[in-house]
Amino acid sequence: MATVLLAEPSAPVASALRRFLEGAGHEVAWVGSAVDARRLLEDRPPGVLVASASLPVDGEALCQELRQKGSRLPVLLVYPPDEEHADTRAAQAGAEGCLVGPLKRGTVVTCVGLVLRLAEAWARPVLPDPSVFTPPAVNHPPQHWGLPERRASRTDLPAVSASPDFDFLKRLLLMEVKRSRRYRYPISLLLVELDRFTEHTLSLTPQARTTLLAEALGLLTAGVRDIDVVVPFADSRFVVFLPHTPRSGARVVAERLRERMPSLKALPGATASVGVAVSEPVPGAKALTQGAGLSFGGLLKEAGDALRRAQAGGGDSVVVAQVGPGAQEG
Repeated sequence: MATVLLAEPSAPVASALRRFLEGAGHEVAWVGSAVDARRLLEDRPPGVLVASASLPVDGEALCQELRQKGSRLPVLLVYPPDEEHADTRAAQAGAEGCLVGPLKRGTVVTCVGLVLRLAEAWARPVLPDPSVFTPPAVNHPPQHWGLPERRASRTDLPAVSASPDFDFLKRLLLMEVKRSRRYRYPISLLLVELDRFTEHTLSLTPQARTTLLAEALGLLTAGVRDIDVVVPFADSRFVVFLPHTPRSGARVVAERLRERMPSLKALPGATASVGVAVSEPVPGAKALTQGAGLSFGGLLKEAGDALRRAQAGGGDSVVVAQVGPGAQEG
Protein backbone atom coordinates (compact mmCIF):
# COMPACT_ATOMS: atom_id res chain seq x y z
CA MET A 1 0.00 0.00 0.00
CA ALA A 2 1.04 3.60 -0.51
CA THR A 3 2.69 5.83 2.06
CA VAL A 4 0.53 8.77 3.12
CA LEU A 5 2.05 11.99 4.44
CA LEU A 6 -0.54 13.50 6.76
CA ALA A 7 0.04 17.20 7.51
CA GLU A 8 -2.55 18.14 10.12
CA PRO A 9 -2.07 20.51 13.09
CA SER A 10 -4.99 19.14 15.12
CA ALA A 11 -3.99 16.02 17.06
CA PRO A 12 -7.58 14.65 17.36
CA VAL A 13 -8.21 15.07 13.62
CA ALA A 14 -4.82 13.60 12.75
CA SER A 15 -5.42 10.64 15.07
CA ALA A 16 -8.73 9.83 13.38
CA LEU A 17 -7.29 10.16 9.87
CA ARG A 18 -4.30 8.04 10.77
CA ARG A 19 -6.54 5.34 12.21
CA PHE A 20 -8.70 5.32 9.08
CA LEU A 21 -5.76 5.05 6.69
CA GLU A 22 -3.69 2.56 8.65
CA GLY A 23 -6.79 0.40 8.98
CA ALA A 24 -6.91 0.30 5.17
CA GLY A 25 -3.28 -0.84 5.02
CA HIS A 26 -1.51 2.45 4.32
CA GLU A 27 1.68 3.53 6.04
CA VAL A 28 1.09 6.97 7.54
CA ALA A 29 3.64 9.63 8.51
CA TRP A 30 2.15 12.49 10.54
CA VAL A 31 3.49 16.05 10.86
CA GLY A 32 1.87 19.13 12.35
CA SER A 33 3.53 21.96 10.43
CA ALA A 34 4.48 23.05 6.93
CA VAL A 35 8.19 23.02 7.87
CA ASP A 36 8.09 19.34 8.85
CA ALA A 37 5.95 18.52 5.81
CA ARG A 38 8.50 20.07 3.45
CA ARG A 39 11.30 18.14 5.13
CA LEU A 40 9.56 14.78 4.72
CA LEU A 41 8.53 15.59 1.17
CA GLU A 42 12.23 15.95 0.37
CA ASP A 43 13.55 13.08 2.49
CA ARG A 44 10.83 10.46 2.02
CA PRO A 45 8.47 11.33 -0.85
CA PRO A 46 5.05 9.77 -0.09
CA GLY A 47 2.49 8.26 -2.41
CA VAL A 48 -0.04 10.94 -1.51
CA LEU A 49 -0.13 14.11 0.59
CA VAL A 50 -3.17 14.76 2.79
CA ALA A 51 -2.79 18.31 4.09
CA SER A 52 -4.90 20.65 6.18
CA ALA A 53 -5.72 23.96 4.53
CA SER A 54 -5.47 25.61 7.95
CA LEU A 55 -2.40 27.21 9.51
CA PRO A 56 0.29 26.35 10.46
CA VAL A 57 0.21 23.77 7.65
CA ASP A 58 -1.41 25.81 4.83
CA GLY A 59 -1.88 22.86 2.51
CA GLU A 60 -2.86 25.13 -0.38
CA ALA A 61 0.57 26.80 -0.31
CA LEU A 62 2.27 23.40 -0.05
CA CYS A 63 0.36 22.14 -3.07
CA GLN A 64 1.16 25.25 -5.09
CA GLU A 65 4.86 24.86 -4.28
CA LEU A 66 4.79 21.25 -5.47
CA ARG A 67 3.08 22.19 -8.73
CA GLN A 68 5.54 25.03 -9.36
CA LYS A 69 8.36 22.49 -9.00
CA GLY A 70 6.69 20.25 -11.56
CA SER A 71 5.66 17.59 -9.02
CA ARG A 72 2.59 15.48 -9.82
CA LEU A 73 2.34 14.10 -6.27
CA PRO A 74 -1.36 13.52 -5.52
CA VAL A 75 -2.63 16.04 -2.96
CA LEU A 76 -5.85 16.01 -0.93
CA LEU A 77 -6.68 19.18 0.99
CA VAL A 78 -8.70 19.04 4.22
CA TYR A 79 -11.15 21.86 4.97
CA PRO A 80 -13.36 22.60 8.00
CA PRO A 81 -17.13 22.02 7.77
CA ASP A 82 -17.91 25.71 7.35
CA GLU A 83 -15.80 26.12 4.19
CA GLU A 84 -18.26 26.80 1.36
CA HIS A 85 -15.76 27.04 -1.51
CA ALA A 86 -13.56 24.01 -0.87
CA ASP A 87 -13.84 22.73 -4.46
CA THR A 88 -12.78 26.02 -5.99
CA ARG A 89 -9.95 26.61 -3.55
CA ALA A 90 -8.57 23.10 -3.96
CA ALA A 91 -8.74 23.28 -7.76
CA GLN A 92 -6.98 26.66 -7.80
CA ALA A 93 -4.21 25.24 -5.60
CA GLY A 94 -3.73 22.35 -8.03
CA ALA A 95 -4.94 19.59 -5.69
CA GLU A 96 -6.48 16.33 -6.86
CA GLY A 97 -9.36 16.59 -4.42
CA CYS A 98 -10.61 17.90 -1.10
CA LEU A 99 -12.17 16.56 2.08
CA VAL A 100 -14.66 18.67 3.97
CA GLY A 101 -15.42 17.80 7.59
CA PRO A 102 -16.90 16.02 9.40
CA LEU A 103 -14.66 13.25 8.08
CA LYS A 104 -15.87 9.67 7.74
CA ARG A 105 -13.69 6.58 7.44
CA GLY A 106 -15.29 5.36 4.22
CA THR A 107 -14.92 8.75 2.59
CA VAL A 108 -11.26 9.14 3.55
CA VAL A 109 -10.25 5.63 2.50
CA THR A 110 -12.17 5.84 -0.76
CA CYS A 111 -10.79 9.21 -1.78
CA VAL A 112 -7.17 8.26 -1.08
CA GLY A 113 -7.64 5.14 -3.21
CA LEU A 114 -9.19 7.13 -6.04
CA VAL A 115 -6.50 9.79 -6.21
CA LEU A 116 -3.83 7.09 -6.19
CA ARG A 117 -5.49 5.37 -9.13
CA LEU A 118 -5.77 8.62 -11.05
CA ALA A 119 -2.10 9.31 -10.33
CA GLU A 120 -1.21 5.88 -11.70
CA ALA A 121 -3.12 6.71 -14.88
CA TRP A 122 -1.16 9.94 -15.27
CA ALA A 123 2.14 8.13 -14.74
CA ARG A 124 1.62 5.64 -17.54
CA PRO A 125 3.35 6.64 -20.79
CA VAL A 126 0.76 4.72 -22.79
CA LEU A 127 -2.63 4.22 -21.21
CA PRO A 128 -4.31 0.84 -21.73
CA ASP A 129 -6.81 0.64 -24.56
CA PRO A 130 -10.28 0.23 -23.01
CA SER A 131 -11.18 -2.25 -25.74
CA VAL A 132 -8.36 -4.59 -24.66
CA PHE A 133 -8.03 -5.41 -20.98
CA THR A 134 -7.08 -8.15 -18.51
CA PRO A 135 -9.84 -8.73 -15.97
CA PRO A 136 -8.88 -8.79 -12.28
CA ALA A 137 -8.42 -12.32 -10.99
CA VAL A 138 -10.75 -11.83 -8.03
CA ASN A 139 -13.58 -9.43 -7.35
CA HIS A 140 -14.85 -8.70 -3.87
CA PRO A 141 -18.19 -7.29 -2.67
CA PRO A 142 -18.36 -4.00 -0.81
CA GLN A 143 -18.29 -4.13 2.99
CA HIS A 144 -21.10 -1.62 3.31
CA TRP A 145 -23.49 -4.17 1.80
CA GLY A 146 -23.01 -6.39 4.84
CA LEU A 147 -20.70 -8.96 3.25
CA PRO A 148 -17.43 -10.35 4.68
CA GLU A 149 -14.74 -7.78 5.45
CA ARG A 150 -11.19 -8.10 4.20
CA ARG A 151 -8.16 -5.87 3.85
CA ALA A 152 -8.51 -3.48 0.92
CA SER A 153 -6.06 -3.31 -1.94
CA ARG A 154 -5.31 -0.15 -3.90
CA THR A 155 -7.07 -1.42 -7.00
CA ASP A 156 -10.42 -2.15 -5.36
CA LEU A 157 -10.82 0.48 -2.65
CA PRO A 158 -13.97 2.01 -4.17
CA ALA A 159 -15.59 -1.44 -4.09
CA VAL A 160 -14.80 -2.30 -0.48
CA SER A 161 -14.92 0.95 1.46
CA ALA A 162 -17.26 0.88 4.42
CA SER A 163 -19.67 3.63 3.32
CA PRO A 164 -18.47 5.63 0.31
CA ASP A 165 -19.61 9.24 0.39
CA PHE A 166 -20.89 9.96 -3.10
CA ASP A 167 -20.73 13.68 -2.41
CA PHE A 168 -16.97 13.34 -2.10
CA LEU A 169 -16.77 11.30 -5.31
CA LYS A 170 -18.66 14.11 -7.02
CA ARG A 171 -16.10 16.63 -5.77
CA LEU A 172 -13.16 14.52 -6.85
CA LEU A 173 -14.45 13.71 -10.30
CA LEU A 174 -15.60 17.30 -10.86
CA MET A 175 -11.99 18.37 -10.46
CA GLU A 176 -10.93 15.60 -12.82
CA VAL A 177 -13.27 17.14 -15.40
CA LYS A 178 -11.49 20.47 -14.90
CA ARG A 179 -8.09 18.83 -15.35
CA SER A 180 -9.26 17.08 -18.52
CA ARG A 181 -10.08 20.49 -20.02
CA ARG A 182 -6.78 21.99 -18.91
CA TYR A 183 -4.58 19.14 -20.12
CA ARG A 184 -6.72 18.19 -23.13
CA TYR A 185 -7.58 14.55 -22.45
CA PRO A 186 -10.99 12.83 -22.67
CA ILE A 187 -12.98 11.33 -19.80
CA SER A 188 -16.19 9.33 -19.87
CA LEU A 189 -18.97 8.58 -17.41
CA LEU A 190 -21.34 5.62 -17.60
CA LEU A 191 -24.57 4.98 -15.71
CA VAL A 192 -25.44 1.28 -15.64
CA GLU A 193 -28.80 0.06 -14.32
CA LEU A 194 -30.30 -3.41 -14.15
CA ASP A 195 -33.52 -3.44 -16.17
CA ARG A 196 -36.80 -3.79 -14.25
CA PHE A 197 -34.88 -4.49 -11.05
CA THR A 198 -37.81 -3.96 -8.66
CA GLU A 199 -40.11 -6.17 -10.71
CA HIS A 200 -37.56 -8.98 -10.98
CA THR A 201 -36.58 -8.95 -7.31
CA LEU A 202 -39.98 -8.66 -5.58
CA SER A 203 -39.75 -12.26 -4.38
CA LEU A 204 -36.16 -11.98 -3.13
CA THR A 205 -35.21 -11.49 0.49
CA PRO A 206 -33.22 -8.35 1.42
CA GLN A 207 -30.10 -10.51 1.80
CA ALA A 208 -30.64 -12.03 -1.65
CA ARG A 209 -31.00 -8.54 -3.17
CA THR A 210 -27.78 -7.52 -1.43
CA THR A 211 -25.98 -10.54 -2.84
CA LEU A 212 -27.30 -9.79 -6.32
CA LEU A 213 -26.10 -6.18 -6.24
CA ALA A 214 -22.71 -7.24 -4.91
CA GLU A 215 -22.38 -9.76 -7.74
CA ALA A 216 -23.36 -7.11 -10.30
CA LEU A 217 -20.72 -4.76 -8.92
CA GLY A 218 -18.16 -7.54 -9.22
CA LEU A 219 -19.06 -8.19 -12.85
CA LEU A 220 -18.77 -4.50 -13.68
CA THR A 221 -15.43 -4.15 -11.90
CA ALA A 222 -14.09 -7.16 -13.79
CA GLY A 223 -15.11 -5.56 -17.08
CA VAL A 224 -13.03 -2.38 -16.79
CA ARG A 225 -9.35 -1.44 -16.52
CA ASP A 226 -7.62 -1.10 -13.18
CA ILE A 227 -7.50 2.70 -13.61
CA ASP A 228 -11.30 2.92 -13.94
CA VAL A 229 -13.69 3.46 -11.04
CA VAL A 230 -16.97 1.62 -10.43
CA VAL A 231 -19.19 2.65 -7.50
CA PRO A 232 -22.81 1.96 -6.47
CA PHE A 233 -24.97 5.02 -7.07
CA ALA A 234 -28.59 4.18 -6.24
CA ASP A 235 -30.15 0.76 -5.59
CA SER A 236 -29.63 -1.05 -8.92
CA ARG A 237 -27.66 1.76 -10.56
CA PHE A 238 -23.86 2.08 -10.81
CA VAL A 239 -21.52 4.87 -11.90
CA VAL A 240 -18.49 3.92 -14.00
CA PHE A 241 -15.80 6.60 -14.39
CA LEU A 242 -13.33 6.14 -17.26
CA PRO A 243 -10.36 8.54 -17.24
CA HIS A 244 -8.45 9.07 -20.50
CA THR A 245 -11.26 7.46 -22.49
CA PRO A 246 -12.73 8.97 -25.70
CA ARG A 247 -16.26 8.45 -27.02
CA SER A 248 -15.32 5.40 -29.11
CA GLY A 249 -13.66 3.65 -26.16
CA ALA A 250 -16.54 4.48 -23.82
CA ARG A 251 -19.01 2.85 -26.20
CA VAL A 252 -16.87 -0.30 -26.33
CA VAL A 253 -16.75 -0.47 -22.53
CA ALA A 254 -20.50 0.19 -22.21
CA GLU A 255 -21.36 -2.62 -24.61
CA ARG A 256 -18.97 -4.96 -22.79
CA LEU A 257 -20.60 -4.22 -19.43
CA ARG A 258 -24.09 -4.66 -20.85
CA GLU A 259 -23.13 -8.04 -22.26
CA ARG A 260 -21.86 -9.23 -18.86
CA MET A 261 -25.18 -8.86 -17.02
CA PRO A 262 -26.97 -12.03 -18.29
CA SER A 263 -24.28 -14.08 -16.52
CA LEU A 264 -25.48 -12.98 -13.07
CA LYS A 265 -25.93 -16.17 -11.04
CA ALA A 266 -28.36 -14.50 -8.64
CA LEU A 267 -30.60 -13.34 -11.52
CA PRO A 268 -29.99 -15.47 -14.64
CA GLY A 269 -30.74 -13.72 -17.89
CA ALA A 270 -30.71 -10.24 -16.36
CA THR A 271 -30.24 -7.31 -18.69
CA ALA A 272 -28.97 -3.78 -18.16
CA SER A 273 -29.22 -0.41 -19.82
CA VAL A 274 -26.25 1.96 -20.07
CA GLY A 275 -26.14 5.73 -20.52
CA VAL A 276 -22.82 7.24 -21.67
CA ALA A 277 -21.57 10.83 -21.38
CA VAL A 278 -18.19 12.02 -22.62
CA SER A 279 -16.02 15.09 -22.12
CA GLU A 280 -13.76 15.11 -25.15
CA PRO A 281 -11.88 18.42 -25.47
CA VAL A 282 -11.30 19.58 -29.02
CA PRO A 283 -7.62 20.12 -29.85
CA GLY A 284 -6.49 23.58 -30.86
CA ALA A 285 -6.34 27.06 -29.37
CA LYS A 286 -10.10 27.66 -29.50
CA ALA A 287 -10.66 24.54 -27.40
CA LEU A 288 -9.48 26.36 -24.29
CA THR A 289 -12.81 28.19 -24.09
CA GLN A 290 -15.00 25.30 -25.20
CA GLY A 291 -16.91 23.25 -22.66
CA ALA A 292 -16.03 25.72 -19.91
CA GLY A 293 -19.36 25.09 -18.18
CA LEU A 294 -19.02 21.32 -18.16
CA SER A 295 -18.88 19.69 -14.73
CA PHE A 296 -19.20 16.27 -13.18
CA GLY A 297 -22.82 17.11 -12.46
CA GLY A 298 -23.30 17.93 -16.14
CA LEU A 299 -21.78 14.63 -17.20
CA LEU A 300 -23.96 12.78 -14.69
CA LYS A 301 -27.09 14.47 -16.05
CA GLU A 302 -26.12 13.66 -19.65
CA ALA A 303 -25.49 10.03 -18.72
CA GLY A 304 -28.82 9.91 -16.86
CA ASP A 305 -30.72 11.29 -19.85
CA ALA A 306 -29.02 8.75 -22.12
CA LEU A 307 -29.88 5.97 -19.67
CA ARG A 308 -33.55 6.94 -19.69
CA ARG A 309 -33.57 6.84 -23.49
CA ALA A 310 -32.04 3.36 -23.40
CA GLN A 311 -34.71 2.20 -20.95
CA ALA A 312 -37.52 3.84 -22.93
CA GLY A 313 -36.43 1.82 -25.95
CA GLY A 314 -37.00 -1.44 -24.09
CA GLY A 315 -33.73 -1.73 -22.19
CA ASP A 316 -30.77 -4.03 -22.75
CA SER A 317 -29.07 -1.32 -24.80
CA VAL A 318 -26.46 1.43 -24.78
CA VAL A 319 -27.19 5.07 -25.58
CA VAL A 320 -24.40 7.64 -25.91
CA ALA A 321 -25.29 11.24 -25.09
CA GLN A 322 -25.35 13.47 -28.15
CA VAL A 323 -22.34 15.64 -28.83
CA GLY A 324 -22.87 19.11 -27.41
CA PRO A 325 -21.99 22.44 -29.03
CA GLY A 326 -18.28 22.86 -29.65
CA ALA A 327 -17.50 19.17 -29.23
CA GLN A 328 -16.76 16.55 -31.79
CA GLU A 329 -17.45 12.87 -32.30
CA GLY A 330 -14.80 10.44 -31.11
